[in-house]
Amino acid sequence: MTDTSRGFTTDQPSCPSMSSAGEICAGERDLAGRPSWAEKEEIDTFDQFVQRFWKGEISPDEFKRFRLQNGIYGQRQEGEQMVRIKIPWGGLTAAQLELLAEVAAESPRGVGHVTTRQNMQFHFVKLDRVPALLERLAAAGLTTREACGNTVRNVTVGHCAGVCPKEAFDVTPYADAVARYLLRNPMNQNLPRKFKIAFSGCPDDLGLTPIHDIGARAILHVMDGKEERGFQLYVGGGLGPSPRVAQLLEEFTPCDRLLPTVAAIVRVFDRLGNRENRNMARMKFLLDKQGIDQFRKLVFQERTGLEATLAGHLPAIVPWEEGPPHHHEQPGQRDPSGDLVDAAYRRWRNTSVLDQRQAGYAMVQVRLELGDITPVQLKTLAFAARQFGDGSVRSTNQQNFILRWVRVDRIASLYRVLVSVGLANPSAERLGDVTACPGADTCQLGITSSRGLASALGDLFRDGLSDLADESGIRIKISGCPNSCGQHHIANIGFYGGAKKFHGQQAPTYQMLLGARLEAGQVRYAKATARIPAKNIPGAVEALLRLHQSERHSGEPFSQFMERYGADRLKEVLKPFMELPPPLEAPDHYVDYESEGAFSIQTGPGECAA
Repeated sequence: MTDTSRGFTTDQPSCPSMSSAGEICAGERDLAGRPSWAEKEEIDTFDQFVQRFWKGEISPDEFKRFRLQNGIYGQRQEGEQMVRIKIPWGGLTAAQLELLAEVAAESPRGVGHVTTRQNMQFHFVKLDRVPALLERLAAAGLTTREACGNTVRNVTVGHCAGVCPKEAFDVTPYADAVARYLLRNPMNQNLPRKFKIAFSGCPDDLGLTPIHDIGARAILHVMDGKEERGFQLYVGGGLGPSPRVAQLLEEFTPCDRLLPTVAAIVRVFDRLGNRENRNMARMKFLLDKQGIDQFRKLVFQERTGLEATLAGHLPAIVPWEEGPPHHHEQPGQRDPSGDLVDAAYRRWRNTSVLDQRQAGYAMVQVRLELGDITPVQLKTLAFAARQFGDGSVRSTNQQNFILRWVRVDRIASLYRVLVSVGLANPSAERLGDVTACPGADTCQLGITSSRGLASALGDLFRDGLSDLADESGIRIKISGCPNSCGQHHIANIGFYGGAKKFHGQQAPTYQMLLGARLEAGQVRYAKATARIPAKNIPGAVEALLRLHQSERHSGEPFSQFMERYGADRLKEVLKPFMELPPPLEAPDHYVDYESEGAFSIQTGPGECAA
């Protein structure tokens, strides 16, 4: 298939996934030489399945499973699809950003959406448009394969990997190897439930390993005076209605045993996971049943067998090292915008620019509102990546982008470019940067408009709480239902949507959770504290934050303050926000954000567990 009307073709050669020596292609530093994630044949197959489905040759359930396996998710609006593009470890080239800009321009909403798994989504796509879209994505090396369904989903990485001053080593090549090994692998096509993997290279654990089925943390092991790279492997983490913190599987897994260990874990889950009860099918429930000691024994037995039978057949992992872009000017050339000193620039720089471990370079966080980005912004980001960075960006698990390899003396010039298209918002990954899932806007399981609430809180941080928007170490995360796609369990202040009747009429509500901690050895999910009507949330948040501001000890983190203050006293503070007046006195409180009619629960058969 070729979309000649737009000049895109998939009839061009691409780098094979493995070299003749069985090694994974390392490619160029700017990603352009890396192997494509796409495969033309499966796009043709998808088109054939669509035609057969319309002819009644394939049942709806069979087609749904196939559709989800290929990253196409049904929305709550009949006939509309969400297309999820898989972006392993968040890496995108400037050329890929430009292609995504074209896709965004043609989409009904006119935006792309960055998710908490570093993917990109487009909503309201008609099924008959999907095959051509998949082909255009493939021309840029992108795929939707296994971004949904009962598969290993996107393999994510903390976005500072490769340039972090604290990292043991760059985990990106290892995440890349795992992602390529599992993509289209027969062991990964029909798991009991979805499966998530994350890597972190530094103590800050930006990959969020405790919440994943497999979490890999880079460590250096010294034996007989020789330093060896490896990972602490954690298993069985997950959020949702029954959250679990991942448990330590192995203190040190050498890098050359990473692939067989990951494969062994996936195979044990595939064999023993619960296929009878979808609500108990995630790997965390298998660990509950087996216990970590028995699970560890099963995995190590499986690994021994794999290493014996696949000896010489597992691809070698070829690490690469980050280095300065070749096109940059020599150090010492002065940036003509270097004297930019206005207050908006200073605030943006203080909250968005981070030092790299490579002297003279910085990471620049590009904060997106609700994870959305427009075509013009995508094109500008591509320009900025080429002009100021290494020709690439990374998406983050906080629904943002990050530019790396920006010369420190060119930061002011970059700011001028970003601010011209609304990409220089301050408070990146701070209190004012609210995370939210799509919620009832598009998701069949969404109960409330999580995006609407996030927008209301964003307004609050631009107005009544503007003095607190840049607070670090406090995050707000919102989900439209208990399933935690907005990661409310790991928020300092988290919310998930629900409903409750007040004075005989139903109103949208949120369960407020407080006090998550993710420090190494002190992982604790947020605890449910109060159920609050949706329209009362901004007031409740303001009351909590002002309480913390006035009564915290010097330098006391928010979660520690919440713990010291105590649940009972906190509930007293929140009590005025937990009730509603009668509908005639406050009719708007019975209407959800982003809605005009009276609130009612309108969920459908969600496809997360399909």
